[in-house]
Amino acid sequence: MSFTASEAADSIFKVATPVLRIHSLEGPQWKRKMEKNPRDARIGPWLRANYSVLDEQAWREKGACLYLAKLDSGPVRYVGISRNGVKHRWRTSPAYDAISMNRLPEDQLFHSQCWRHIQAAAAINPRIHVEVRTVMHSALATELARLGPPLSGFLALGDDGEGMCAAVERWLCNRSEGAFLSWNTAMTGRNRDA
Repeated sequence: MSFTASEAADSIFKVATPVLRIHSLEGPQWKRKMEKNPRDARIGPWLRANYSVLDEQAWREKGACLYLAKLDSGPVRYVGISRNGVKHRWRTSPAYDAISMNRLPEDQLFHSQCWRHIQAAAAINPRIHVEVRTVMHSALATELARLGPPLSGFLALGDDGEGMCAAVERWLCNRSEGAFLSWNTAMTGRNRDA
């Protein structure tokens, strides 16, 4: 079977379990409080997400997984891995009012690499919808076998779920172009908001 990296990511996205849907971003802005490095860019300020957890069990499941984020249209924008489940990476963080720095009563959803890209997309289209899906390593192995070479070559990693997920992430990121994986700036070395 011959396929592009974008087609492979779409195929994986289709078999992955929907876990989060961001319906919109809204103010007022919030910040993270990071004592170790007060100049850390991950502090913010950030807009708040209006979101839904689509599958509570998949959201809480522990173990090695690949997760993907996609807007309503276009290719997959982000692929990442977690050894502890998707909730470990798309976490809710303690939030502070961006001006007063008073602790807000509710934690805020955040992903350190995607958030600025989501905000940039929302600035263009306020009706933004982002869906995050996850696939545990065992289900990923099944999809890699179905896709065939070269991705099925990662099946040689056997029970190393984290290694398999990392290998697929790297393979996809090495083939990013245009809007495809445009939010993976750390893995691709590209700084863009496509």
